[in-house]
Amino acid sequence: MNVTAVLDHTALSALFRADPFFTGLYIEASRGTGRVVLPSLAVVAAEREAAGAGRHAASLRFAEHVPFTAAHAVDTMGWPDTDWPIAHTAVIAWHAIKAGEPLTVLSLRPDLYAGTGITPLNPA
Repeated sequence: MNVTAVLDHTALSALFRADPFFTGLYIEASRGTGRVVLPSLAVVAAEREAAGAGRHAASLRFAEHVPFTAAHAVDTMGWPDTDWPIAHTAVIAWHAIKAGEPLTVLSLRPDLYAGTGITPLNPA
């Protein structure tokens, strides 16, 4: 069974720092035994958090890069106090839930998702 993981900006920064968990997850994606999803706004936020992290994330060829769309914007308008990279990650999860697709949001700061209805897993 393949597992789908959505990495937020905190997870992308950890992957850039060669965190063993996130590195292993990416290796599984490269083998086709897992799937890694990267929200484009999380990529930008990772770069702002740690120089080079966003560029690294953008270069990952075994990851699915998801752009921020108008549909995402509409669906996040109910979260006015949620920062944009968190809103993008959360709305990807909501769209998957609506489609019946299981996935896990990974974040080192799950508290940032308060009010979105999404509870990320902190693998730390």
